[in-house]
Amino acid sequence: MSRRRPAGFTLLEVMVALAIFATVAAAVLTATGRGLNNASRLTDLTLAGWIADNRLTELQLARPTPTPGRETQQLHYAGRQWQVESAVEASSDPGMLRATVWVALAEASARTAPNERALTSLTGFVEVP
Repeated sequence: MSRRRPAGFTLLEVMVALAIFATVAAAVLTATGRGLNNASRLTDLTLAGWIADNRLTELQLARPTPTPGRETQQLHYAGRQWQVESAVEASSDPGMLRATVWVALAEASARTAPNERALTSLTGFVEVP
């Protein structure tokens, strides 16, 4: 008479399968978290770039021409609060002013200037009539 092995998995086989599943699940969750963080960061960088480009265009189209100096603004854009710092200064060409714009997320706890924690900066020139 032969003894038949009962159908099913042993406890050891189940535990090995669970360990493999847990390792794979942890790797998938880590990769997903990184992907979400990267997507959020890219969204912030894209929005900051648009804000900087808009501000530089405003400075270039402003009449009268902006005077040299610095200006910081608060801005609500795409559901977020932003800080925009603009610096207008003389350039080597007397007919042009150099304008630099820094954009940072507005944070209540931020103690540094927007240009020190900026997500992006943009430099352009403004014609002096």
